Amino acid sequence: MSVNRKHLSVVDKRPRAHPEDADLETAVYDALAHTGDLDPSYIFVTAHGSDVTLAGWVHVSEEISLAEQVTLRTRGVRSVHNELSRDL
Repeated sequence: MSVNRKHLSVVDKRPRAHPEDADLETAVYDALAHTGDLDPSYIFVTAHGSDVTLAGWVHVSEEISLAEQVTLRTRGVRSVHNELSRDL
């Protein structure tokens, strides 16, 4: 195997959001916003590939599981890391 050194470059190893991640985050947030029994005002959605993390606060405990269910039904989501908590 040969290496063409003229085309070597330095790669930034810091994690970056891909455009697809932003699209998935938007899709999840839109799905949460259109759920009548859920206030997503303090829910923060981040995606890394098809894995989504929900973080933040909800008003009642039932919204925690509802947010997870809605997120799992969103096209492109493979798994949900639910870090939501009930606000104090």
